[in-house]
Order: sequence, then structure tokens, then C-alpha cells
Amino acid sequence: MNAQEGILCLAVTPDQRLREDLTAEDAVELAHSGAATVWLHVNSSRAANWPQLAEQSGFHPLAIEDTLSPDCRVKLEEYEGCLFVVVRDVYFATDTPDPYDFASTNLYLFLGPNYLVTVHAGESRPAATLASRMRLGPELFHRGADHLAYMLIDNVVDLYFPFLDEIDLLVDQIESAIYEQDGATDTVEQIFDLKRTLLALRRHEAPLREVTATLANRPTQYIRPETQLYFRDVYDHVVRQLESVETYRDLLSGAMDLHFSVISNRMNEVIKALSVIATLVLPPTFVASIYGMNFDWMPFLHSPGGFWYALALMFGVSAALMWYLKKKRWI
Repeated sequence: MNAQEGILCLAVTPDQRLREDLTAEDAVELAHSGAATVWLHVNSSRAANWPQLAEQSGFHPLAIEDTLSPDCRVKLEEYEGCLFVVVRDVYFATDTPDPYDFASTNLYLFLGPNYLVTVHAGESRPAATLASRMRLGPELFHRGADHLAYMLIDNVVDLYFPFLDEIDLLVDQIESAIYEQDGATDTVEQIFDLKRTLLALRRHEAPLREVTATLANRPTQYIRPETQLYFRDVYDHVVRQLESVETYRDLLSGAMDLHFSVISNRMNEVIKALSVIATLVLPPTFVASIYGMNFDWMPFLHSPGGFWYALALMFGVSAALMWYLKKKRWI
């Protein structure tokens, strides 16, 4: 990567040599001449001349404008001379204390007959992976620019799997916490945070499914039928990921119900215990309240053993009540 320009140029010339010493302008001319297969990757946060280079390449102004907008939606559009694709890479945000926060960045692809131009703001993991593969196996260029686009988009989609695996681990932790912590108060907040993350992830992946379906099935002059077979595999991966997202959302909904059920059961146990205590205390209280009335003549009131008779009555009634509750299996 040229640190001053933020542009990586890879090309295979007719003599089967991998060229990395080309300038961006030379790579554009080589691509237009059709003499080689060219991949040009631009880090738009460092390459200040990207808009001028894009105009020189003949890209549509609307597509150029999209590459400068980080909020551009995932989409596929066909312009004169190239196919314009926007895909999105997601990853957990490590700069925030919330474990459920994630960040996303757009990767823009201009696919022509014999060239691939990719644009990304900042360092791109999929582009770095593809560059390493190109250096190890330059013969991959012989498969065409459309196959390079496939490998790059496939790298983007494959990076969703570790993200989903992490979400799966978080869902398991939440489910375990519901049992182990007996309905902790922060569980609801964790569930809502993770559901919000899954909803945002679904907003990213749903249009990606449409894009990969179009790349896999719609005839176009920029993607050969044999390459579309590979895009069908990418489409299958996206469908699996969306199904996983929906599964995790269902699991979290079930975890929410389980959480409230655990809290309800715990509350029922507390109420049951308090009810038993109140029921057992009621007979002694009743007897004591009777003998606390201001009458001169009451049974055993002036008897030397009246106190012990009253205690015996209290304990006898409470014991009989306890026996009755157990017989009915209410406790």
C-alpha cells in the first residue's frame, strides 16, 4: 500500500508477471487498454485524489458520490462500462464499553470487463486478505476480474460468521445467567441490547441477500455464468446468516419469557412462604386477642394454669392447621 496515496495496484501483464509497481494512472490506462487484468484498491481516507482518479476512470458521478458517503445503503447498480456494488463489513466495536455495540463500513466495487476497483474508508480486512492471496497465487488473476470480485465479496460475507458465533456465545451466557442468577435485574437490559444489535445486523444483511441473489442469477456482461455459480454459494451463506439472526431473535424472545417466568416463580415462592407464616401466626393472634379483651369473667381467665392452657390452645390450633395444609399439599 502506498502510504502517501493510499492506493494498492495489482496487475498481471500478458507475460504472466505480477505487477505492484504501477501508479494508479498507469493501472487505469492498462485496464482501459484491455492488456491486463487489474485490481485497484483505494483507501479513500488517505487517497485525496480518489475523486479525480474516479473521473479519469470514467465512473458515473452518482457512483463516485456514493463512495464518499459512509451511509450509502448496500446495493447493486449497473452503469455504462461497469457494475457498481456496495457491500458492508460489520464487526464488534472495541472502543465502547458495551459488548453488544458493533460498527460497520462500506466496501465499494467497480467491476469492469478486465478490472476491479475497490474503495474503502480506512483499512479493509477483506481487501488485505485478497491481496495476500493474490501475492501467493498470481494465477488467480487468470480467472478474471469477476472472480476477484467474488473472492472479495465472499471474504466480506465470511467475516459475518465469527460475528454471529460471538452473538451465539452471548445468547448462551444470557440463558445461563437467567438460571444461575435467578432472574437478575440486568438481564432484561442485556436482552434488549442484543436484540437491538440483531435488528441492526438484519438491516445490513437483508439487502446483502438481494445483492448476492442478483449477482448469482441475473445475466450481465460483467459476470460470466461460471462465476455466477460461485456467487450462488455466497448467496447461500447470506441466507444461512439471516436464518441464524432470526433464530437468535427467537431465542432471545424465549429467554425474555423464561426470565419473567423465573421471576414469577420466585415471587410465588416468596408469597407462598409469607402466606404460610401469616396462616400459622393467625390462630395464636386470634386466641391472644380474645384473652386480651376487658371482661371480668372468661374461661380460665383467673385460673392458675390459664396461661399454659392458652399457649397449648395456640400451638394445638397451629399444629392442626399445619397438618391440614400438608394433607392438602398446599405446602
